[in-house]
Amino acid sequence: MYPNIPYEGLSWPITQHAGVLKVEVFDGLLNACLLCKGDTVDAEKINGYLVNNGILTANVRADSNQVDAWRDYQQILSEFGLIYSTRLSKVLTLTPIAMAYLNHSLSYSELITLQLLRYQYPNGHKSQLSPSLMQSYGKNFNYESFTELQAHYNIQVRPAVLIWKILYKLWESGEQPILSLNEMQGYAVRCTAMSDYFSCAESIIESRHDGQQLQPLTRARRNMADWMKLLSQTLLFNVSGDGNTIALSPYSIKERKAVDYVCSRLSDPFSFWEYKEDNYKQDWFDFYGDYDNSIEYILKESQ
Repeated sequence: MYPNIPYEGLSWPITQHAGVLKVEVFDGLLNACLLCKGDTVDAEKINGYLVNNGILTANVRADSNQVDAWRDYQQILSEFGLIYSTRLSKVLTLTPIAMAYLNHSLSYSELITLQLLRYQYPNGHKSQLSPSLMQSYGKNFNYESFTELQAHYNIQVRPAVLIWKILYKLWESGEQPILSLNEMQGYAVRCTAMSDYFSCAESIIESRHDGQQLQPLTRARRNMADWMKLLSQTLLFNVSGDGNTIALSPYSIKERKAVDYVCSRLSDPFSFWEYKEDNYKQDWFDFYGDYDNSIEYILKESQ
């Protein structure tokens, strides 16, 4: 029960390349993928395209002295469900939602907003266990993946939806609808169920009025900062220039009924992907990369 945490090291791991995410990089990576669509990944061909078109720097790897921008940044696409992870499939496979974007059914802002709202924990992409997390358990650790660990503790959260609902609750309560990085690290990340947003917002309000102060979760800060960078790319949030605060965007206030409806639908436990041990990684990309069943959650730029 909020604010208690189920295990040490609780966080929201996300791509560490959040800082480079912008429409030019996104489009460049997807267009590079078209060079090998349906075939085995040709890293040399893709790297050449990315570097020659000035989309990404060469990123020459010290171990091989080879250009490898693709290896470093392709995880951005798999993170957002646009390609199947190259660890899962050697054939470069774009998902239906990637094709919808390439066919101009979605703008960049609409796509990022949709996929960040739908992004959940647990998921089948962020499955790797960190050594520090395993060590904190000692000999009692018996989970095969990070996905299994989170499922075991019944974690079921969509961070972007949670952040929006917390900020909206603060706004409704007459509080400043802003979250600091410290509040993200000490309060928001403690949510393990979508219903926790209410208790989280109440705890933040209490802390702002000389009430109890919750301790920041030390391992969560980097991930919270990355989440804030990513959320700044959506229609729903504004992030300060120094990256230390996040607030509702004018779009969120103007279109709050539509946004609240989508967030309510995405808070329903039945809308979540469910972990099942067999073939769970493939199953995740089938779910997260689907377009037809995501249309109802799309927020259009010109509402």
